[in-house]
Amino acid sequence: MKRLLIFAVLFPPLALVVFNAPDMITRHDFRLMDSSSFQMVYAIAVIPALLLAWVDWALSAKPTRLRVMGTAGTAALAAVLIVRFLSGGSDELWPVLMVGLVGGVPAAVCSWLSDKSMRSANA
Repeated sequence: MKRLLIFAVLFPPLALVVFNAPDMITRHDFRLMDSSSFQMVYAIAVIPALLLAWVDWALSAKPTRLRVMGTAGTAALAAVLIVRFLSGGSDELWPVLMVGLVGGVPAAVCSWLSDKSMRSANA
């Protein structure tokens, strides 16, 4: 249950931070969305987050490193495929890498945090 909560609560805001990171670094420009747009994006991002929580749970018997890498890889691949399906996407390296990072980094963080919370619950 904690795993689902961690992914549902943390994945969408972390993905937003990773998405805005290049603008924050190069231009020191952090564009926040208005509340209605953020709510819509959050509601849409919760579905992949919960699916990734299921993937993380399915990999829970594996060692921590393999589970985190498997969850992050699945999230990166899913993000790239979703963007390519919805927008046609680009074959250039930078956009594909950025989309993969937007999916992979938050999934890795959530997977790592869910492992930490499960270890403390089992202790």
